[in-house]
Amino acid sequence: MTPIPVGTRYNRSHIVTQADIDRFAEVSGDTNPIHIDPAVAATTRFGRTIAHGMLLYGYLRTALRALAPAAAQRQQTLSFTNPVFAGDEIEIRVEVLESNRNQIRCAVIVTRNDGKVACSGETVLEIRHA
Repeated sequence: MTPIPVGTRYNRSHIVTQADIDRFAEVSGDTNPIHIDPAVAATTRFGRTIAHGMLLYGYLRTALRALAPAAAQRQQTLSFTNPVFAGDEIEIRVEVLESNRNQIRCAVIVTRNDGKVACSGETVLEIRHA
């Protein structure tokens, strides 16, 4: 496989719905009311329901798979800096920072529609050779 060129990007946008959050809560078992109960979430510092951090990671993982379908993820760092609320449009972006025949290192970022970064980090992918 030819290495993916440094600077290659994968971007997509997505509107995070309450239904997305509820489905993630159901499959993950994380039913914290901050995610799934608007009445309880309204009493918190956020004032409304927020997406699970790992739901955001799931969107990033999908983007990584689109960028390099034959790669296995070996490392991931993430920092969560701002919540994503139900109804927010987010931009999911992956950018190749380093690439060779065996490995790809990418920057990953989820940005809210107001320009604030929800989460960011780096991923290392290992290229699987047939």
